Amino acid sequence: MAGIPPPRWRTRRTVLVLVAVGALAVVAVGGVRAGGQQDGPGPRAVASLPPASPGVVSVGYVGSHWRLTDVADARGTTEIPESVDAWLELAADGRYVASDGGNAISGTFGTTGIGFDITEAASTLAGYVENDPVQLAAITGIDAMMMAVDGQAAHVTVLSADREHLTIQASGVRLTFVRTGPAGK
Repeated sequence: MAGIPPPRWRTRRTVLVLVAVGALAVVAVGGVRAGGQQDGPGPRAVASLPPASPGVVSVGYVGSHWRLTDVADARGTTEIPESVDAWLELAADGRYVASDGGNAISGTFGTTGIGFDITEAASTLAGYVENDPVQLAAITGIDAMMMAVDGQAAHVTVLSADREHLTIQASGVRLTFVRTGPAGK
């Protein structure tokens, strides 16, 4: 049969096509996750957030597991129930792990005078195609904390922190957490 490539060539071509489609999907999802994240005025910006509390960096929020309890942006404040399973862990060794209820995100962070900077972020790529406003708020909140602009570190400002609560601002979104235990839980 003329014109039919041998089976080995078809296998290589299939693999190349699958790799190309997978790469395009990763780029598309990354663009959607990164799109619209900003730390200034805009559709997601939270108006009139208070300045960081003095001494919040000295409070022991590092080394803890924090459950996301609410997200505030320009659309308002959304309470996040435990069933969404959105959380953040900041380990003492400078690594973090987070979940938006659908994806796991991990990388490294460094503390600053007013909070911390996310310097690396890698995420699983489970897509969310539903329209549950609570789940979407959790995704928006966790993504805001992880997304850097132009290859720079993502800056997170700690607005308040004590042994039980952590409130941060990132990319114009305010997130409130409750401590549920030590990191590595």
